[in-house]
Amino acid sequence: MLNSIRKLDKINDIEVEVKGNIEEIIKDPASWAEKQAEKFVIENQDKYFEAKKLGEEFWNGIRDKS
Repeated sequence: MLNSIRKLDKINDIEVEVKGNIEEIIKDPASWAEKQAEKFVIENQDKYFEAKKLGEEFWNGIRDKS
């Protein structure tokens, strides 16, 4: 379990960088935020899948011991 937590901690070590200018944000804040979120998801999808796999392996290990 401790090993899984350490791996997950490394996976979750991400930095969020937002780009844009105040004029763009004020013009359409929802659109700007959506673009930032999409960019973040695309850039970090490998970490998402790695964390998901780790969670599945962790759960399978718990389930197998029951």
